Amino acid sequence: MEKISVTDLAEQYERQYNIINAKIAGLRPLLYVYTGEDLYLLRSRIKTYYDMATECRITAVSLRSYYEDEQNERLH
Repeated sequence: MEKISVTDLAEQYERQYNIINAKIAGLRPLLYVYTGEDLYLLRSRIKTYYDMATECRITAVSLRSYYEDEQNERLH
């Protein structure tokens, strides 16, 4: 089994963040087209994607911070 570094893992989360944001951007124009229940479901889907993107971003930043903290401890 291949080991994945903390930085690689942070990059994977960052890529997922970008992919999910692209999905959100693709769905936003539909907000002006849909009505009623379809609009409600679209907003719900966008909210779910937004929450997922936020979690990916938080995780990526946390992993990078962990790596930087670890690097700083080695220097001191």
